[in-house]
Amino acid sequence: MIIVQKPDQLEGKNIVLTMGFFDGVHRGHKALTNLVLERSKELNLNSAVLTFWPHPRLVLNKDPHKLRFLTTLNEKTKIFSKLGFDFFIIQEFTPLIASMSAKDFIKFLTESYNVKHIIIGKDHQFGKNAEGNITTIENFSTKLNYTFEEVAIIEEYNTNISSTKIREALRNGDLKKANEMLGYPYLLTGTIETGQQMGRKIGFPTANIRPFDPLKLIPSEGVYAVLINLNGRFEKGMMNIGTRPTIDNNRNLTIEVHIFNFTENIYDQKIDIAIIERIRDEQKFPNIEQLKNQLEFDRKNILNTLNSYNQNYYKKYFITL
Repeated sequence: MIIVQKPDQLEGKNIVLTMGFFDGVHRGHKALTNLVLERSKELNLNSAVLTFWPHPRLVLNKDPHKLRFLTTLNEKTKIFSKLGFDFFIIQEFTPLIASMSAKDFIKFLTESYNVKHIIIGKDHQFGKNAEGNITTIENFSTKLNYTFEEVAIIEEYNTNISSTKIREALRNGDLKKANEMLGYPYLLTGTIETGQQMGRKIGFPTANIRPFDPLKLIPSEGVYAVLINLNGRFEKGMMNIGTRPTIDNNRNLTIEVHIFNFTENIYDQKIDIAIIERIRDEQKFPNIEQLKNQLEFDRKNILNTLNSYNQNYYKKYFITL
């Protein structure tokens, strides 16, 4: 897959295009992406997906402090590559783009990127003040020489699958629901930092994680069963998201991973974490000994949980590899 940041990279290429921010690239999105791949073969065109960066809300200053992403741009790129797209267009979102009418935006897209077929999701809107929709695309299709189609929204849990619903599930600690809507385990990627090494003192050394993207959504506080990727090696472990109330009086949120049967020095290395299941809430225990007993129980419980999954499950869905 080729990452496109300038229109001239597509010179001489005609494309089938879908567009959007695609946060999470979830199962609802894949109805779109699968159809793009299918149509590109049928029509003998190149497949392309266009997303905006930075997020429009950051540019337009619409509550940017509330913005949290399911997928970073790097994660998103890897997902689309694994799906089999020919081109991933990263369109810089600027005040000029924001000010374009729906008609001008469609004209800009089709002429800049040689778009011959457009596929959008139901209720997708675009252009200044979100004035554009499928009717706009239909109205200008003949003049701008492209064909088009619309894809229905996938529903589950008696509601449509959406990035908003997945964020809500993660914030509520409902990993099962979030992962089912995503179609893969929720991912967290970051750097391993040196911590206070309290875990090592009680027999549970942990890797302290600093996420690469400060806008990445962190699930609710609690203990999780996780799969870890360290430079292509799969490891199993448990992760705590919280404030460590038993051993720390401050309220700083930390993300710590204990990797099972692992003793190597991995400080400053990159780590990819697939969050499989949420096991329990974070708790404050009366003393360190009771915390250790609970951690032993958690380790056995989480190993049983992870061992219930076929390894092919991990290899198929660990999309940051």
